Amino acid sequence: MNVLITSGGTAEPVDGVRFLTNFSTGHTAAVLARELQKAGHTVHLLRARRAENVPEVEQSFFTDFRSLDEALRALLAQRNFDLIVHAAAVADFAVESVQIDGRDFVPAQLAKIHGASEVRLLLKPTYKIIDRLPSYARRRPLIVGFKLTNGASAVQAQQAAARVCADWVVQNDLKDIQSGRRIFSLYWQGQKMQEIEGTVALAAWLGQLTAAEDEIFQTSSNLI
Repeated sequence: MNVLITSGGTAEPVDGVRFLTNFSTGHTAAVLARELQKAGHTVHLLRARRAENVPEVEQSFFTDFRSLDEALRALLAQRNFDLIVHAAAVADFAVESVQIDGRDFVPAQLAKIHGASEVRLLLKPTYKIIDRLPSYARRRPLIVGFKLTNGASAVQAQQAAARVCADWVVQNDLKDIQSGRRIFSLYWQGQKMQEIEGTVALAAWLGQLTAAEDEIFQTSSNLI
């Protein structure tokens, strides 16, 4: 199976040395990439440059939202993938403009903002890249999306997963991660189908998925 995995967080520039980002390290995606490669699958890891390195698999890189989107468009136009695991933590907002002491600038114009300045940022919403992946692809792959919640109840977790446009959604919660546990809830068509503990076990589940087997959706409770 040909697998494309995205990893790490986007970094939206404020000036030439500062950016807005998140705490994603890319560790989960790195484990998935290693395990799927070891299982005999062909893996391409598209990762943030600051995300965990996986030298044993083929890699390419992104920085901000725009470069991630462009990289995905190019890869999916050039190659056929059976499975996309979209684990990257993608910014919901990009910096539209930077106001410094009352004057407006675009981030690309700024080398470094002086530390004594009063700075205000205008943010603009980004679109959901995962919604567009089917249109980017030469051949429709199976798409697995990730949703991180923070202290969500069971109902809130289900609602959050239902908003992700993917064939399967893997939801986990920041409080579990902070406690040292990796609990992944698998959702299909907005319904929770299974819980998996551990990233290696999640990789084993992913290794069973193919874009061509419709029966997976009818026998999902027996996948693990």
